[in-house]
Amino acid sequence: MEAPFLDMSNSESPEFIGGAVIAVANDPGVMRHTGKVLVAVALAADYGFTDVDGNVPCPLTIADV
Repeated sequence: MEAPFLDMSNSESPEFIGGAVIAVANDPGVMRHTGKVLVAVALAADYGFTDVDGNVPCPLTIADV
């Protein structure tokens, strides 16, 4: 039984995070990211990848938690 407070509808798979790593690693202009904190959802919008189910999670901020 799933806990009612445990909503996983906006979760990311390990493959989604892997897609972010691969996209950044293959970017010839990767140095533009130097010194930044990168968010996988923002990278998905920038590089055009999706999760294994074709979805892209909604970005969250600390205010959303």
